[in-house]
Amino acid sequence: MNSEVFLELKNLFEFFLLGFVIAIIFDFFRSYRKFKRPTDIEVLIQDIIFFFITTIIVIFGIINILDSNIRLYIFIAVFSGIGIYLSIISKYVIKIYNRFFEVIDSIIEFIFTPFYLFKQIIIFIFKKIHKICKICCKKFLYMLILIKRGIRSIDLKKFNNIKNKKIKKSKRQKSKES
Repeated sequence: MNSEVFLELKNLFEFFLLGFVIAIIFDFFRSYRKFKRPTDIEVLIQDIIFFFITTIIVIFGIINILDSNIRLYIFIAVFSGIGIYLSIISKYVIKIYNRFFEVIDSIIEFIFTPFYLFKQIIIFIFKKIHKICKICCKKFLYMLILIKRGIRSIDLKKFNNIKNKKIKKSKRQKSKES
């Protein structure tokens, strides 16, 4: 009988620890939200992920610790573990998570800074090329428009008449010479 009570107390303590683990994961998401300021859709996705992780942890605990026997005290132990964690330890873990996210952010910024600078250089070069092309193309387009206007202004019938007159004149001169 003494071993059964000890086993039940051990199970109670293990579910209490599961409550701590769930609260640690909750603090991770909470710290990330303070650091990143996600959109509503991202928050919804994070909540769904948190729900699945929590559910898997609790089901895994029920199956492995209690051999699939559900008892009321496991839920009391989980909620008391969450409550004690959030009231005593949470503020320190949040500071650790905030520092973690700052370090990760600085590492990512350090890694991607050369790419950002390269992007800025490429954008600067393309802006200069665009400006030059715009000036050159304006002149080129202006020349094309003038040529087009010149071609339109030429009346082809008159051109053909002048051409035909020259041909007739040259034929008359040839006939007079012969």
